[in-house]
Amino acid sequence: MVYDCRKGYIINQTKFSILFPLTKSLLFCYHKTMMENVKAILIDIDNTLLDFHKGAKIAMAKAFNECGIEFKDGYFDVFTRENDLLWEKIERGELTRQGLHKVRFYIIFDAIGIKGDGDKAEIEFRKALFNVAEKVDGANELLEYLSKKYTLYCASNAIYNQQINRLKIAKMHDYFDGFFISEIIGVQKPTKEFFDYCFKNMNGVTKEQTIMIGDSLTADIIGAKNYGIKSIWYNHLKRENKTEILPDYEVASLLDIKNII
Repeated sequence: MVYDCRKGYIINQTKFSILFPLTKSLLFCYHKTMMENVKAILIDIDNTLLDFHKGAKIAMAKAFNECGIEFKDGYFDVFTRENDLLWEKIERGELTRQGLHKVRFYIIFDAIGIKGDGDKAEIEFRKALFNVAEKVDGANELLEYLSKKYTLYCASNAIYNQQINRLKIAKMHDYFDGFFISEIIGVQKPTKEFFDYCFKNMNGVTKEQTIMIGDSLTADIIGAKNYGIKSIWYNHLKRENKTEILPDYEVASLLDIKNII
């Protein structure tokens, strides 16, 4: 399902997400005006184009095997919970990516209730993840469609070489004209500095000509909103949005984006 103004309501970027219904003709004009000037798309990678959860589960199992630890059902749920909390700290500026690498698996081992070498587990996990590229359904088809109409750029909080390699494995790399990865930029989404860097390297494209697509309200969508960029929230988990972070559009399937732009 696509939530947008063409369905009878405007998705507004205030705490009030829905305005009064408009006539179909006015809605069409609003949407056409909003989208006709779009020239560039910023697209997140993990859990937008590549399924990080599937890839991370594979990498975690390999890391545990290398560390001589039996990988049991339920361990990945712990990883997901603790990893999400750590990334939320990064997005708030309370932790660095390097800091995450130092503590992540020690926290996970403690939460599971086992002893292990967290440093070795982290190294083995990232080594395995480097070569894992589980695609999100419809990702390649969407990139093929968008690349014929717009200039595409990646915008990712991650390690540069890892993301480039995974995109190449997934046969997505060549759709993009640029790769904005936090390791190289030195700052993370949702900071203004991250988007400043992007626009300095987008050949004169303006905010009004750009859309951000991503799965994270707290990195992709709030970053775009604060910077003045239109956004599409890929809500594949169909989570209820209990925040005041409101995207311009919301989709549960990547291919629904073709109905927007």
